Amino acid sequence: MLLRYITAEGKQVEAELGPKALTIGRAPEADIIIDDEKASRMHCEVRLWDGEYVAKDLKSRNGTFINEKRIDITTLHTGDALRCGGTTFHVEKHSLKGTKTIVRELDKEMEQGGKGYRTMLREIVKSTDGRRTQKN
Repeated sequence: MLLRYITAEGKQVEAELGPKALTIGRAPEADIIIDDEKASRMHCEVRLWDGEYVAKDLKSRNGTFINEKRIDITTLHTGDALRCGGTTFHVEKHSLKGTKTIVRELDKEMEQGGKGYRTMLREIVKSTDGRRTQKN
């Protein structure tokens, strides 16, 4: 699961959710730092709890909202809109990367990991074959 949002500068950003809790706020110590005067320094936290992602307000001044309903703590679902101050995070199942992004990531992985073109192709075909068998 991931959070997708647009920064104050207009840049689209994705934050992958994992086993570690993520804090959102204006403070430099926050995991996701937002330049938003309506957000608190440590505004809210998203963490994995009993197999589900949960958003918790950290006593923010202006509140944390899920789908425009103020919350203290609640479970996140795909399609939810999490708002901290004036910044809205869209909860999505997975990244929707374009072909340019994928090619750029493959180039980077080949440079850093020393994987060759054939190895990368084998991995892609293997993952695609797995998806086909699961659907049938």
